[in-house]
Amino acid sequence: MSRPRPLVLVLTAGVLALTGCTTAGPTQPTAEASTAAAAAGTEHVEFTYAGAEGPEHWGELADDFATCADGTAQSPIDLTDATAIQVPDLALDYGTAGVVLTDNGHTVQADEEPGAAALTVDGHVYELAQFHLHEPAEHTVDGTTYDAELHLVHKDADGAVAVVGVLLTVGAENEALAPYFDALPTQVGSTAEVPALDLAAVLPTDRSSYRYSGSLTTPPCTEGVSWFVLATPVEVSADQLAAFRSVIEPNNRPVQDGHGRDLVLDATD
Repeated sequence: MSRPRPLVLVLTAGVLALTGCTTAGPTQPTAEASTAAAAAGTEHVEFTYAGAEGPEHWGELADDFATCADGTAQSPIDLTDATAIQVPDLALDYGTAGVVLTDNGHTVQADEEPGAAALTVDGHVYELAQFHLHEPAEHTVDGTTYDAELHLVHKDADGAVAVVGVLLTVGAENEALAPYFDALPTQVGSTAEVPALDLAAVLPTDRSSYRYSGSLTTPPCTEGVSWFVLATPVEVSADQLAAFRSVIEPNNRPVQDGHGRDLVLDATD
């Protein structure tokens, strides 16, 4: 049976120690985060995906979270009415590498070996830091919600963030993601090592993507994130998603107002 799972974030001056869609690497377990916050005199803030600390209240939980309520470039959004134009291809230099899984209380995050994978867009390089799962999906497409969504979080040398989203739909077992689902830690703060996971095999063959400027989808909802949501979904089995849900409660932020932002879809040749 799934269990309630508070989300924890430690606020420090000039540093975002985030879980979920974040710029950081491994996240401290809840107890360690509490200890670190106390030692540093920083604020310990819990947020959830339902109830009094749910998404509609995130902006009220801490001053640093105000952007969750007041921001005008928030994610996720409904991917609709996109403009089809020719844009530089996404160069996803992914291969097989070991990952460390961490149950951080609101997802199971897979931290990549440094230098193991990268995204290049129009000559700009972002290194893959981690990936994690949201179930059900956070972005919708023309109002349709997919079964889950994988977020591959990248950073460039200056700390700018780019996220590649992969929409997942229930179907055949996903062999490439099987090592992730088979090794899911089951307690907050617990970890597991996966010796080899082929991320390239996770991606669809068609790399066409929806592109827009948005935010992290967890507090403090920092804006300026470059989003690339692949238009072609990939399949995972019902059993694989059931295994994830047995560990993590539904963890999708509702779609946010687009506020007239530009949304682009790669034009076909």
